[in-house]
Amino acid sequence: MKLIIRFFKWLFLFVLGAVLLAGLLLTVEGGARNVSSPKEAVFAVKEYEPGQAAGRYASLIKTYGRNKVLPKGFELQSLLALSHYPELKDVPIRFVMQPASLQLAARPDPWSLLLPWESRVYQVVISNDTGHKNDPILLSRLPFNEQVGIIGHELAHVVFYLNKKAFYFVSLGYKYAFRFREFAPGFERSTDRRAIAHGLGYQLYDFAFYVRKAFGQTLQQIQQERGSLYLSPAEIADEMAKFKFYKAALNPPESYFRN
Repeated sequence: MKLIIRFFKWLFLFVLGAVLLAGLLLTVEGGARNVSSPKEAVFAVKEYEPGQAAGRYASLIKTYGRNKVLPKGFELQSLLALSHYPELKDVPIRFVMQPASLQLAARPDPWSLLLPWESRVYQVVISNDTGHKNDPILLSRLPFNEQVGIIGHELAHVVFYLNKKAFYFVSLGYKYAFRFREFAPGFERSTDRRAIAHGLGYQLYDFAFYVRKAFGQTLQQIQQERGSLYLSPAEIADEMAKFKFYKAALNPPESYFRN
């Protein structure tokens, strides 16, 4: 009997907490951020090189560094990725380095969801230890151009989140926890398309080859791939073909296997 009473006590507290949280989220909703289309022309750079990009650091930090906490050692890569998202110029974003199973992830700061949307803060979590599973593709192990690309993918998530109300993230968490196979591929592939539309196609294309090669896929397997969690290199190329600002030819697929 005591166990039954204790069970219903905790069940009541859980339901009460969920109701109170829902009420609080509804109270602070008050609308969502108005996301306007960027006025700046979209641009694409085939390959970012650290030596050349370093000369732009001062102007990048001045233009895109406002309200940002940049990750130590990856400041330049983050600013280059941010330069493709003028919508994020004034949005508070904290890059956090910590152990995590995914090499990168973007999300609103959980506590800031309890505040009005104008005060929302976003986090880009960069893993420095994935527990070996994803260690081959830790950000620190990627080439510079690929680093810009994967950071750009996470910023594409942030752009998507800007006009979402707080309750959306409750639904998002549920779908990722309990409907991952049904939901995640469409969500992540749409995010790749968003990053490509912001001019980061070359970087995602390089990263797509790098990550697949790092996990042992052959060139033939990569070229035949379609419909995975993220866009395949061939799908990225098809998506890039929709935009006129991608003028330089892509690297031949076999070039990623010469070294």
